[in-house]
Amino acid sequence: MRSNKVLVVRATLRVLAAGVILAAIIVVFLLPYAWIVASSFKPQATIFRDLNPVGWRSFVPINPTLDNVVHLFTQRGVGRALLNSAIISACQVAGTLTLCSLAAYGLTRIRFRGSGIVFVLILMTFLLPIESLMVPLYQVVAHIGLQDTLVAAFIPWIASPFGLFLLRQAFEELPRELDDAATIDGAGHLRIFWSIVLPNVRTALATLALVTFLFSWNSFLWPLVILQSPENQVIQLAIAQSVAPGQLPNWGETFAGATVATLPLILLFVFLQRFFVRGIAMTGVKG
Repeated sequence: MRSNKVLVVRATLRVLAAGVILAAIIVVFLLPYAWIVASSFKPQATIFRDLNPVGWRSFVPINPTLDNVVHLFTQRGVGRALLNSAIISACQVAGTLTLCSLAAYGLTRIRFRGSGIVFVLILMTFLLPIESLMVPLYQVVAHIGLQDTLVAAFIPWIASPFGLFLLRQAFEELPRELDDAATIDGAGHLRIFWSIVLPNVRTALATLALVTFLFSWNSFLWPLVILQSPENQVIQLAIAQSVAPGQLPNWGETFAGATVATLPLILLFVFLQRFFVRGIAMTGVKG
């Protein structure tokens, strides 16, 4: 009886500890975002007035208004920027999935000398900071005539070392007997790749699609360097440039832009979170 009580007490303490940790995570991560969302529906004058002292008014707009959101779409060109970001992100996802899946298939299902060395060399490029690549990338893109185009915003990043690593781990988990059986039936590499390998790594593909979309959507430095025309702006640049030089920022519009920019990411993560968790877990499994 005493041992059972001890077990019950320990289980209760674990639940309480988990609840405290969860509450701390909510406070640290969700409350700032809740304040941003609430402030996007407030006039400029009431945003910081409701913040001192911090209370329920800080997170709930008393007289909500859509003026900030309407002004973003009518005066700041956020609608066009959202469309540009969606096009760039979708193209980068498609290109990354295609290139990385083909490369991962070649490194895992086709036997040749030095495949491990090739993989390590490719993976080492992941250690290079993006800032060090800006100048040579800009020179290459400008030389081939793609400067200030939406294509230039995603084409340098479709060759993803992380994507290759993730898909290689997933491909290694598949038994090679599947390839041998398909080869006996007369299937070639393209048929094996399309009909056997890809359907069995859908979780990894969905994870890579989500991570690539997040990276592309949140990209700021490279679009700032390569895109100059207002009609080619992405959402991150549109938000950053919504404040005119020499003027005080309109925080209501800034927070509204941040809210609009994060909504697609939240919706995408809600639908793909189970694939994301499984895919990230697979990266630590050795084939």
